[in-house]
Amino acid sequence: MTTMLRKVAVIFAVVLLTSFTNLKPEKQYMGVLWYLPTMSDVQAIKLAPYDFIVIDYENFINNPRVIDAMIKLNPEMQLYVYLNQTEIFDPMWSDKPWSIKLLAELKKYPQWWVKQPDGKTIGAWERMKALDMRIDCPEVDGQKYYQWIAAKYLKILEDPRVKGCLIDNCWGDDKVGISWLAHYRGNKGFDFDDDGKPDRNLAEINKSWTAGMKAYLNIIRKKKGKDFFIITNPGNLSYVRETDCKQLEDFPYEHHHLGGRSDLLINMIIASKYKFAIVNPKTEDYFYGACSARLRDNLFLCVGQNTLYDKKFELNLGKPLEELKNEGEYVTRKFEKGKVFVSSTTKKSHIVYNDGSKRTE
Repeated sequence: MTTMLRKVAVIFAVVLLTSFTNLKPEKQYMGVLWYLPTMSDVQAIKLAPYDFIVIDYENFINNPRVIDAMIKLNPEMQLYVYLNQTEIFDPMWSDKPWSIKLLAELKKYPQWWVKQPDGKTIGAWERMKALDMRIDCPEVDGQKYYQWIAAKYLKILEDPRVKGCLIDNCWGDDKVGISWLAHYRGNKGFDFDDDGKPDRNLAEINKSWTAGMKAYLNIIRKKKGKDFFIITNPGNLSYVRETDCKQLEDFPYEHHHLGGRSDLLINMIIASKYKFAIVNPKTEDYFYGACSARLRDNLFLCVGQNTLYDKKFELNLGKPLEELKNEGEYVTRKFEKGKVFVSSTTKKSHIVYNDGSKRTE
């Protein structure tokens, strides 16, 4: 640890929490989605004030000393690992050694890659390729893909510092299932039966994919126990029984397929169905997100991705004095030090403090 890190560590000499089971209503809980494969000493110092961090596992290989130093700076920080069983970069980035090995192993199992009728792989984003999470996917050496990848991830989750995980791309258990991917961004359809024609049994594919995802999540839960914190994305009502927390990406998350006029209010309803939810606004919407994250006690704030801690995220409202209310176009909540106002239809918000001052950004 550098001299700078040692000095700061003294400031954060507190007792390690094992979970968010005893939340303080007056506290504004914040975290960071650190999806970069590396972290510098300076970045560790600027990330340490957060209550939790979701981190790319590559950091455990590329710079384990910095992770230890960050936790020493703030022993209360909860450390979660980012997992993505559904897609993988191909080709893989050169600074991700663990993932390079994982990709090389997956190349040995062409049966597990989701294909189009022309035999090409399929994916939602650039360089990302989908893998077959169906419960009835091909079995290789006595294992389905969801079982194989769960075993891989459980090995890295054995680290005692890890208190949970964020499982990305948990598609399937909602109105659109996985079938949306078949023709997304120019995809030519699925060909799970390898007959060179687009599959038409999309309802069956959705059902099988959901069953595979649930089996995968239950493998992790059974192995890690009820106190292990499982976050899933996207921010809809999928996998309620298997999930502790939902990531409401690009808050308010709009692809929930629940209809309604106000994504904010629907996001609040979604959050009420889980133990916790992460309000994850884009960086430019940080103030709107921070205000929204105070509308319910079970909401955490994560601004964008790879965002260093900034004092401007702090709202200094004290304890809540009431539950959220609808007042005209605003959803409001009263606190010891002021009242927060969040528009139900636009990304606008403000705070009126008891001393008469007003904050709008």
